Amino acid sequence: MRQIVSESPLASDGTLVLAGKQARHLCTVLRVKSGDMLYVRLPDDVLQPMTVSAVDESALQVVLSVAGEISTRVNNALPAQKADGPRLWLFQFVPKPVKMEQIVRQATECGVEKIIPVAGSFCQKSALESVRKRSDGDNARWNRIITEAMEQSGSAVHTQVLPCVTVQEACDLWNAQQKESSLALCMYEQSAGTVSLHQAVASKPNASLAALAVGAEGGIAPSEFSLLCECGFTGVHFATNILRCETAALYGMAALQTALRENTVWQYNA
Repeated sequence: MRQIVSESPLASDGTLVLAGKQARHLCTVLRVKSGDMLYVRLPDDVLQPMTVSAVDESALQVVLSVAGEISTRVNNALPAQKADGPRLWLFQFVPKPVKMEQIVRQATECGVEKIIPVAGSFCQKSALESVRKRSDGDNARWNRIITEAMEQSGSAVHTQVLPCVTVQEACDLWNAQQKESSLALCMYEQSAGTVSLHQAVASKPNASLAALAVGAEGGIAPSEFSLLCECGFTGVHFATNILRCETAALYGMAALQTALRENTVWQYNA
């Protein structure tokens, strides 16, 4: 069953009122009725089972009530089940807006914690203007995409898109977070100066924080790649077909996530 992501906490009586687009989706798409049960991801990351107590299609309003006795709702609430493995960050060199939206959606479904748009030399000016406008405050559309992706995938990670940064600022941001148990990789289309994914992961198989940098449509400039490597990123090269940037982000994040989570069943041989 899909989860519903709520930005509001439960009322004191254990109810939750959903309105607007969220209620319209429940009424017209899911066609919920009184008595139906839903799982609601609350702001404190608790996954709360709730029942539909009232549906008002004309007013676009759905009232939910905690399933079970109100006095025991906290004890009965299921804790957020975040998947085992490291926290994930995506440093995405800014692509065209439609591709950025796809990347935001797919990264959310993968459980990425933070998406950091990066202004690289190969990024289009119009794309940078668009992402700066959205990431600096006008991000209602991205928030809607993230919410829908969380509801569809059941992710317990509240994905955030941070303000757009330069390559140097991306390095500074990573260095501020970097610890011995962190791992940062950069996908690069050239093989020179890179290693295989498993070779990179083998250096820190138990990383608690993992970051991946992915280029825009034109990739990452050699000078930018060098700068990332200087600040702790390891270049990795996938011997695959040429990937579109939106494919590369999903492909790379999925491969990194799998390699880290399955580190106990594979062993890199130097």
